[in-house]
Amino acid sequence: MKNKQSLFSNKNKGTLFSDEKKKRVIVAMSGGVDSSVAAALLKNQGYEVIGIFMKFWTEDNDKTDLVRENICCSLDAATAARAVAQKLGIPFYVVNFANEFKKAVVDYYIKEYEEGRTPNPCVICNRDIKGEVLLKKVLDLGGDYLATGHYAQIKRKGGICHFYQGSDEKKDQSYFLWTLTQEKLAKMLFPVGNLAKPEVRDLARKMNLPTAERRESQGICFIPDRNVADFLRRHGKKLAKSGPILDKEGNVLGQHDGLINYTIGQREHLGLGGPDAYYVLELDSRKNALVVGEDVDLFHKNLIVEDVNWISPEFAKKEKAEVGGRIRYGHPIEDCVTIKVGSEYQVSFVKPQRAITPGQSIVFYHKHEMVGGGIIKKINNQKD
Repeated sequence: MKNKQSLFSNKNKGTLFSDEKKKRVIVAMSGGVDSSVAAALLKNQGYEVIGIFMKFWTEDNDKTDLVRENICCSLDAATAARAVAQKLGIPFYVVNFANEFKKAVVDYYIKEYEEGRTPNPCVICNRDIKGEVLLKKVLDLGGDYLATGHYAQIKRKGGICHFYQGSDEKKDQSYFLWTLTQEKLAKMLFPVGNLAKPEVRDLARKMNLPTAERRESQGICFIPDRNVADFLRRHGKKLAKSGPILDKEGNVLGQHDGLINYTIGQREHLGLGGPDAYYVLELDSRKNALVVGEDVDLFHKNLIVEDVNWISPEFAKKEKAEVGGRIRYGHPIEDCVTIKVGSEYQVSFVKPQRAITPGQSIVFYHKHEMVGGGIIKKINNQKD
């Protein structure tokens, strides 16, 4: 054990709580380097580690009888995860969550687009699959914790789980995890959250893990070719119909070739001539209309948020809070104020934000702590 310990940096030592010797941890292993190192770190720290690989929904191509493999659970990914488990000498299981994933994530994704919203499927997967279905399986298997390779951090103080951004700002994934609750966080571990990606790679190389050089998967896992428009054309027939392009006053400027081809803030491929530059302002699914305007029209300070979840008990009690808000993954965190209005929240930013998009998540931070989040319902134009 001493020799193995030397492979790890000091900040990964001693994380096993004194009253939690040999706790059983189920690690969600995706075949990537992050979850592989997470499993290795936990084993090194003295936990009883079990690997689990989730099989998700994949799209059947009726025309060619081929299967479009889900990036997160391809045969290659499963093989890589199993190889890591064998290297570490830990048990390994495969669970089939295809039906649950299709209903919770894929159907939600299509429905949101049909309503003119732009959803974030990773957020819903973390809420309904990892945070519900998988966590239940972990408990059924006698697990004390579920661990993943997410770049995020939990710090337990006085019985409260404080949720922090990952140390690597470029890889921080706290944005996708705002739906988790105190009850769920108490059963979760993020072993690589305090590491930078290069450190994770280095650890994997030192331990000769089979996934040390494996490339990261990017994009929406159930759309492996990354062609969102084609996917929605196959599954969301309503969105593929052409319709009018309108300006803010409702004047017809042209015709679009299906709302699936556009996103808020888009400038290219609108097919509108003339000297003026137009940007997509709104996808009006009820009228099947694309609303366009100038770039300045994309900036707003105020929005309405629904389905809000406060991870921090302190902020959950507040009717009004000064926080930092992030309106999409990778967007800067900007100062804002949240005010509770019934079951929803009105959010007002100090500075106007560009291309606020209904359906996307807005995530709230206080310093480096992620305190909660919600789904952007609409822009509140009246109060900009």
